[in-house]
Amino acid sequence: MYSAIDIANWFLAKNNAEAKLNDYDDFDSYDRITHLKLQKLLYYAQGIYLSLTGNPLFKEKIYAWRHGPVVREVYNIFSCYGRNPIIKEFDNDELKRVGSIELDDKAINALELTYENFNIYTAWQLREMSHKHGSPWDLKYDKDNENVIPNELIKDYFDREIME
Repeated sequence: MYSAIDIANWFLAKNNAEAKLNDYDDFDSYDRITHLKLQKLLYYAQGIYLSLTGNPLFKEKIYAWRHGPVVREVYNIFSCYGRNPIIKEFDNDELKRVGSIELDDKAINALELTYENFNIYTAWQLREMSHKHGSPWDLKYDKDNENVIPNELIKDYFDREIME
């Protein structure tokens, strides 16, 4: 099992590599990952991995916040970017951890599925998708409380609605 920060860094590293490959000037800001988009990609990655393996991809909890599912630890690091794309330079330790994920076939399968199927949407589209009636977020969101979305609820939903 990984940390949510390591999974977030995997998404950011992949997105940075795509931007370089496509020449930054031709890479729409739409294609870049913002903080809100990163949170939703983490949610979808966790759900896909839970559905495929029965185990969580990362250990941190996902909370039902106003704008959808959120991993607090990732929020604390990347919320400073606001609505701007997250452009990040990685240190050697972060690159090693991202590289170790690349060696895990099950994790890479789930992450690639997530990236290919959900990175095509804007942050706001992903937010709206996570708010779908009957979704784990919908079942747990309470504006007055910060509720954890249990992995069992995420897995059940992804088994029925996303990975069918």
